[in-house]
Amino acid sequence: MKKSELETERLRLLSLANDLAREHWDVDYTGTLVLRDYEWRHQWAAFAWSNDGIKVEIRMSAPTNVKLGPELTRGNLLHELVHWRLWSQGVPCDDRDETFIAECLRVGAPLSHDRYAQKAYEEYMRKVGAA
Repeated sequence: MKKSELETERLRLLSLANDLAREHWDVDYTGTLVLRDYEWRHQWAAFAWSNDGIKVEIRMSAPTNVKLGPELTRGNLLHELVHWRLWSQGVPCDDRDETFIAECLRVGAPLSHDRYAQKAYEEYMRKVGAA
């Protein structure tokens, strides 16, 4: 992918992130979005921050996004936005935290396929009486 194409796609995803943040929380996304030009094999996207709050970013892979398609890419972006939103409010935001699971379910974001996250989801569903 050419640099100009990568930047165009990054800006499109950043715009989508703002649209999704406004739709679900009535706020703008305040972090950055990093789009890599190499395929990720073990994860589809990531949310990262520095302890001082200076670096706050969603990271994605252009080749991985192409393989996944628009719907899964949108879902992954929303999943990472849930991390960002909870983190920005000082709320626990790990894939295994109840607050994270509840917010993903509320906004329709997919949950991690990690076995520990899936176990936390099953426990959460038992706790709320839905499983």
